[in-house]
Amino acid sequence: MDQTFLVTKGRRLIELLDSTEAKPQAALWVHYPDHDLWKLWIVPDSSIQHKREFYRIVAETIAANESLSGLDASSTEFIPSNHPAIRGMQKVLRVSGISDVHFTGNMLNGYYLPDSIVLRMDVKAGKPAAA
Repeated sequence: MDQTFLVTKGRRLIELLDSTEAKPQAALWVHYPDHDLWKLWIVPDSSIQHKREFYRIVAETIAANESLSGLDASSTEFIPSNHPAIRGMQKVLRVSGISDVHFTGNMLNGYYLPDSIVLRMDVKAGKPAAA
């Protein structure tokens, strides 16, 4: 998929989610090479404890904004703050605003990320969201 599309749509979704309960602490596009698929991993604010609530907010946000055409809730993935890759990445990178930092071929706490585009990495310590 076009990485310009990913960055543009991902940034816009993060901006919109910032005003919801699902405000992203971390967001990164992750490539799944076996299926040539990109998913936007989002670590929501700790007030979101269940995937169902997260996906409801994401789906409503996307549906209400024409600027997100071409994106849907299935393009995102709820990731808890204690995921090994997130824990590893937060040790080496901090992005409190919105950016696009490209990572290729990284092993983080035993989890391999082949390609990723980090849009935000600002995970707060505390109780991780439930899966």
